[in-house]
Amino acid sequence: MKALTNKNIKFNTFAIHTLGCKVNLYESNIIRNDLLLNGLIEVPFDALADVYIINTCSVTNKADSKSKFFIRKAFRTNNEAIIVVAGCMAQIEKDLMQKLKIDIQIGNKFKNSIYELLLNYSKNHEKIVKIENLLNEKLFEKSKNISFKENTRAFIKIQDGCNFMCSYCIIPFSRGKQRSNDLETILNEINQLVDEGFKEIVLTGVNTAGFLDINKNNFYDLLYAISLIKKDFRVRISSVEPFQISDKIVNLVASNPTRFCQAWHICLQSGSNQVLKKMNRLYSKEQFLELINKIKKVNKNTLFTTDYIVGFPYESEQDHLESIEFLKQVNFFDMHIFPYSKRIGTKSASYKNIQDKIKKQRFKEVEQLNLVNKFKILKSKINQTLEVLFEKKEPNDKYFSGYSSEYIRVYVESDKKLENKIYKVKVTKVLLEGLMGEIIEN
Repeated sequence: MKALTNKNIKFNTFAIHTLGCKVNLYESNIIRNDLLLNGLIEVPFDALADVYIINTCSVTNKADSKSKFFIRKAFRTNNEAIIVVAGCMAQIEKDLMQKLKIDIQIGNKFKNSIYELLLNYSKNHEKIVKIENLLNEKLFEKSKNISFKENTRAFIKIQDGCNFMCSYCIIPFSRGKQRSNDLETILNEINQLVDEGFKEIVLTGVNTAGFLDINKNNFYDLLYAISLIKKDFRVRISSVEPFQISDKIVNLVASNPTRFCQAWHICLQSGSNQVLKKMNRLYSKEQFLELINKIKKVNKNTLFTTDYIVGFPYESEQDHLESIEFLKQVNFFDMHIFPYSKRIGTKSASYKNIQDKIKKQRFKEVEQLNLVNKFKILKSKINQTLEVLFEKKEPNDKYFSGYSSEYIRVYVESDKKLENKIYKVKVTKVLLEGLMGEIIEN
């Protein structure tokens, strides 16, 4: 560990708060690890710190508001601290520093350089803004280190950016165009993390299944290479677009259930073709359902989750009812449901908005359907056997819990130390937040 010997350095502790997606979570871990390796001490975000880092999200106006709340909270906690704002909101709102008391503002590039920026700021005491137009960025920004605090699950960012201009989405402007890490680097990172003891690797990206490296290796090529690694671990695939999942990918994942988790998060957004067209999504509901049925055919126990937008502009009552019926057909295990929020800078910002009271009513209806579907699926798992990766037990808690391959939270009572181990569990009952079960001895 480096000692902080430079007489100009006036920071020793830091706190970090992450908003938004798993990519942000990954990048915050990179920032955290870099600062720890350089001798800083991490403290909770609501504690007194010399440096506060807010890794922002800007996917909706609500996300912007949350980001600004934590910026102000940091300043209130210690008004003499160095405030660093990074991520999507910092990328888009280039005049943020003038609005809020920020010392260092960077977008979605230079997150790997925060320690160096802190050194510069502590010497010169001049505010720093480093934001580049990521639409011109062609190279994937590699990370210097990949260690993680979490002791069972590690994230690997395999690509960044998106080329698809969905009418409601600001991400192509905040993250830039699609670019990927190279296959060999990813395999090396996986081997390193597994050797460190991680049992689950999560592949993540802004457009994960759009992976395509400089050697023209695509997402299937990456998954196939991962399937050949002779080590004890499993892989979870984060959010994907339906039109990027080929039959080869479906069959590879289903035929390797001990290597690949049997859960798919496939973005739907709407169950109405008219709304999907307005959203500029590149598929129909029929094509979406065809993919779901293909996956169910090769593994009937696979579970599906999705993202869903309620009250998109021009969504008629008929569109809404049509979507409800489609959601029943697919039978998602869980949905991330978002009332539509106008995002300045996107095409849909000019569309005619729907009244908030209508959005709220439709949200309740979709939410209710989601709860019913989830309970039915959980109930169907009683007496079934699931493979569960257990996580650290909370102090004074008699239950261990972890996630099954299908991404169901499972609890067991045990005197054994189960942390970071995979066991077969027979499900005995349904809980509000998951399942209860008993370990089946090998």
